[in-house]
Amino acid sequence: MADEPPPLDVEASPPPDDNDELSEDNIFGKPSLDEPEPAKKEETKKEEDLFGEEEETEAPPASTERPHTDSEPPTLEPDDPEPPPPVVEVPPAAEKPVTTSAPSGGDLFDEEGEEEPKQKPVTQEAEAPASKEEEEEEEEEDVDQYELTITVAEPEKVGDGMGAYMTYLVTTKTTLPSFKEPEVFVRRRFSDFLGLYYRLSEKFMCMGYIVPPAPEKSVTGMTKIKFSKNEENSALFIQRRRANLERFLNRLAIHPVIRKDEDFKMFLENPGELPKAKDTSAMSGAGLMRLVKNVGDTFSKIAGKKGDVDSWFDDRQSEYETLDTHLKKLHSCIESMISARKELCGCTAGLVKNLAMLANVEENNSVSRALTRLSEVEEKVESLHSEQSNVDLYVFGETIRDYVALLGSLRETFNQRVKNYGVWTNAQKTLQSKRDSEAKMQTTGKTDKLPIVQAEIKDWEQKEKDAEKAFNKCSKVLKREVERFETVRTKEFKAKFLEHLEALMHMQEELIRLWEGYLPDVQAIEAES
Repeated sequence: MADEPPPLDVEASPPPDDNDELSEDNIFGKPSLDEPEPAKKEETKKEEDLFGEEEETEAPPASTERPHTDSEPPTLEPDDPEPPPPVVEVPPAAEKPVTTSAPSGGDLFDEEGEEEPKQKPVTQEAEAPASKEEEEEEEEEDVDQYELTITVAEPEKVGDGMGAYMTYLVTTKTTLPSFKEPEVFVRRRFSDFLGLYYRLSEKFMCMGYIVPPAPEKSVTGMTKIKFSKNEENSALFIQRRRANLERFLNRLAIHPVIRKDEDFKMFLENPGELPKAKDTSAMSGAGLMRLVKNVGDTFSKIAGKKGDVDSWFDDRQSEYETLDTHLKKLHSCIESMISARKELCGCTAGLVKNLAMLANVEENNSVSRALTRLSEVEEKVESLHSEQSNVDLYVFGETIRDYVALLGSLRETFNQRVKNYGVWTNAQKTLQSKRDSEAKMQTTGKTDKLPIVQAEIKDWEQKEKDAEKAFNKCSKVLKREVERFETVRTKEFKAKFLEHLEALMHMQEELIRLWEGYLPDVQAIEAES
């Protein structure tokens, strides 16, 4: 009985005041009546460490437990029972700083007893511009479902002599809401088409877009048109140019970005004359400058390859150079085939004429009828060969020729990316040079021109950021353009090859029908003899 501790005097402890702060016992739900005084003092010390308060308390007795630091929250022993709910009521004013949850790995409150601010809204604001750019790029890539079909017809010669030129009727049928009318008719001359191409290429190539090229200006063909009085001599040239201009406009119309351009819309919709395009002549000073510019672009392309780290573009360029070589060879073979077929038509026409003359002088009626029928059949054969030569030219040959020109435009876009890379690297070099000058001035103490150099550094920092952004955007757009180019090329090649094959099969079927129809006439000759 002597070893038992004296009973605790419950009435000795004063009641809690409403203005005093809550003790650790009340926050963690430990009643002060169920534990001995040393344990209470130890918990009071832990509360001081947690909240950073400086109150004088009695030193706790020596304990074998490891003391915790400020970064470690107080923990209960594994064998201790879960404390019961608190008995003393918590004043309303003291409930505000108490929270039911805390961030993992951190304190409940900061040094001032307030909850730490969250950083999530700041992260969302920083990501907002990036998501906006992604949405804009997705809008550019979306395939427009509106119809836009363009035809070029009714070539017409205006004037005589050196001032003569050709105009073409451009008909546009569309469901685009940006057009005032669903069907528009305008007349355009060839220089208007060239001016449209130069404006679009200047606007879009620097951003990485592939602009389909316009037909090249032909000095020989236009000379024949201006001075020749025989329209048949220039009919083939005019027809080929009309078809080329129509394909040029329709390639622009299927591009998801160019079709929405205001210059393109004005070309199709403005009923009046367009502003005269400058320096569209092949022999003008601007034409010679473009030739010199292309040579300079070749050297800049070679120099830009040394610093470009993305091998994807080098691989694509090598592939397209090989493709360009083979397409040119194929186009040369198609041109030879078309010439041979036209020569066959000319020879067949001579055969038809001579057969008709021979039938007139033949005394045997059955032979005369057979020769006459043979002349008629050969005349139809000549017509079939002529039609097939046109199919070879406009369906097969001109398609290959267009893609040779498109590969040239693709190379120009690749070169423009190299130019953007050069602008970026030059801006980096200039910025580094300005920074070196600033450091030298600060070292030597010559600070009279330091504000000017610092202003230039700020200006070149912005230029360097803009150049880097332009280069990265051009690279990203160009990759998407290459994918779109491959998709369109595959579909068009398939469609044109099928159309050419169907035309060949139709010609062969007609030839078989003609010769089968002529067979009874030959058999009749044998019967009479």
